[in-house]
Amino acid sequence: MKCAIVVLLAAVLFCVFPGSPEARDVRDPGARPCRPWSKEDFTAPAMQVPSFMKAGAAVDTFYIVGYDFEFLDWQGWTRHDNTAQPDTFWHVEDYAEPELAGFPGPLEGSKSFWCGALPGDDEYMCGWEAAPGYGNKWDQIFMAYPICFTGRLTLSYKGHFDSEPGYDYTYVDYEAGDGHWTEIASYDNDGFVVASHELMLAKVCTKLRFHFVSDGAWSDEDGLWNTDGAAHIDSITISDESGLIDYEDFESADDNDRSSGIWFAGVECDFGMYSGLWTNLEGKDPCNYNLGTQIVFFVGSTEPHPGYAGLYATPYCTGPGNVEAPCQDEIVVSPIIDLTKYSTGRNEIQDADIPPAILDDLGGFYLRFGVYMDLPFQALVFCNWYVRSIDSDGCPGGWRTHDYIGYYQPYQEYCFRTMDIASYIESDSIQVALGIRDMCYAWYMVYGNCEGHTPAPWFDNVRIQRYDKSGPQWSWRSLDLFQDNFPREEFDLESTMNADMANDLLPGDNPNIRPGDSIVVDCTSLIGGGIAEDANGPKVYMLVRVTYIGDPLNPKAVPAANLWAGDNT
Repeated sequence: MKCAIVVLLAAVLFCVFPGSPEARDVRDPGARPCRPWSKEDFTAPAMQVPSFMKAGAAVDTFYIVGYDFEFLDWQGWTRHDNTAQPDTFWHVEDYAEPELAGFPGPLEGSKSFWCGALPGDDEYMCGWEAAPGYGNKWDQIFMAYPICFTGRLTLSYKGHFDSEPGYDYTYVDYEAGDGHWTEIASYDNDGFVVASHELMLAKVCTKLRFHFVSDGAWSDEDGLWNTDGAAHIDSITISDESGLIDYEDFESADDNDRSSGIWFAGVECDFGMYSGLWTNLEGKDPCNYNLGTQIVFFVGSTEPHPGYAGLYATPYCTGPGNVEAPCQDEIVVSPIIDLTKYSTGRNEIQDADIPPAILDDLGGFYLRFGVYMDLPFQALVFCNWYVRSIDSDGCPGGWRTHDYIGYYQPYQEYCFRTMDIASYIESDSIQVALGIRDMCYAWYMVYGNCEGHTPAPWFDNVRIQRYDKSGPQWSWRSLDLFQDNFPREEFDLESTMNADMANDLLPGDNPNIRPGDSIVVDCTSLIGGGIAEDANGPKVYMLVRVTYIGDPLNPKAVPAANLWAGDNT
């Protein structure tokens, strides 16, 4: 069986349900490992190991920290709803801040309403790459109280908009009393506008708003797209056939006010948190079970699952039709982990210092955890892991992971994952996170129908390990190694068989299986100066032990053999 992956790339507060922001395209799903092999799987006393391999450097591994969540103990982990906005960012701005020198505001007079953030030292802003500007996953509203009018309604304004073209937009919308918003105009890229819109509406009262939405990357937060903030709005005029209804230039408001006249700022409704700790979860994996405490994401769901007695499916989106945002996007976050310490008890208590003489050589880092997977692709529910570094001032960097969206798997089984996170480590303090993400709001009827939620995923036994990289180091993915195989002749157990890798070369949504015919491993020696080479390239060898266990009188019998294979790939 296979695990699969989708790779992608204080004023008035209110919330309303959002529309459906678009998501970027992702590459076709591919396979990922479920059960990484251990060193013991490849080592047997009978193996004949050549002398030059015996001379390889020993690998010293330190168990930095581990979490088993027993018994119903979060062990310092916290919960976070990624759909909850970190703050309300529309506000009155007088542009007196030194960081705003050269910005396009104010558009008229001395103040405008701005959707943006200034540099700060709080946990959210301290990690920004290019503040001031706007951040990832913003969903910010600037809205007027209901307006009643006669005949034709006219909305005019001045604006400067600056956001990543094609992905991040400021929308101008109206709502005609039925709870649904209709787009009047949308703006991206960088430019000034002087706009006027005439609305012929059946209703005599409506609401108006400016709505900014950004996706999960390319903003001032990650530094990939530098802007002057998402939008600057000024000189808003609302009129009808009887004349002027309202004019707002924000001159009478104070700097940083989030309301002025009939206009006020707010954020979209968040989805809510459904993570929790649960015991005696009876999975459907015939080979593995875990009745201890595990992290789940269905606590509070109202969707009983018929296949799991007493359990609930993870919640569906709560937007229109249960297929639009907000949808579940939640993580659980570890305490800050000190990478210069380790746990002698192999638990959550870091009670010993790594000796300084050893510390410099410990360049390898593993994140290991168990996860129960029953995530059919059509449901568009994915699980994922993340890691971030904490600098010396306590400021966290951005969350990083191998896979932007996450992992899915239609099979009911426990996967034991080992992730090499060395490339993400930038300090001696880190945090890790595990989470769930429902992509129905973006991919409904594009990649799936959003049906078939299950109680999965469940996470447990999270650990961080650090190891010596002073000598040659090997890394591999389980699915790139040889798998158990079967004789070519269906009824002849002693016929020949293929040496196939476990990786399925067909796309993840193809029901057939076509395994690869080779294996792939990585061997590096960063501190040692690289791998020695001969005329054919790097000296990397594989030991293969073939043992015949059938009838020795059978003419097809093949004696036990030790075979060496050298390759420079």
